[in-house]
Amino acid sequence: MADWLVGGDRGDAARRRLVSQAAALIASRGLDAFSVDELAVRAHCSRATIYRHAGGRAQLIEAVLSTTAAPVLESIREEAAGTTGEERARIAITAAVGALRADRVIRQFLRPGSLIATTPTVLASPTVLAVAAELIGIDPDDAVAARFAIRSVLTMLLWPAAPEEEAALVDSIIAGIFQGEASTNNGPHRDRCGPLPGCRES
Repeated sequence: MADWLVGGDRGDAARRRLVSQAAALIASRGLDAFSVDELAVRAHCSRATIYRHAGGRAQLIEAVLSTTAAPVLESIREEAAGTTGEERARIAITAAVGALRADRVIRQFLRPGSLIATTPTVLASPTVLAVAAELIGIDPDDAVAARFAIRSVLTMLLWPAAPEEEAALVDSIIAGIFQGEASTNNGPHRDRCGPLPGCRES
């Protein structure tokens, strides 16, 4: 197979091209159908080239999600700029849900099977937790609050509701975040459950 890298495209440029092609495939075919073999055909290169410059399927999916999420996160930052406390959290959560639903690529990650499968990885990622804490405006060291916020947003994405009900759900989430922060700062730790199905306090 002729490899487009012979033209001198190397390093970061090669990786960016492969990630862009992977994003286009995921948007058009879905996350479950995405494969390194199909990417090699679309990008006119070998599997070895893909592994050398961008890694395997898991690494490519992570790169696509990270690259696609960057402008979404920036738009949420802009909407929440200049706000603090519960107001910031309300704006950030509402904006996040809307922006994630609107993006063609990210929507593929929000299908129930894909979302449930990737949730443990999302919740274990220090980067994701730090970004969630920053956007909502909570203590970056409070991983429990960040995970609670992420779980809550994922719940809203999995089970959409009428606008009035979603607004009430956001209020409940915010109450859980800030009540949990207060109890963590002033007394024994409590897990946050709030409106999440199947969640139990420990």
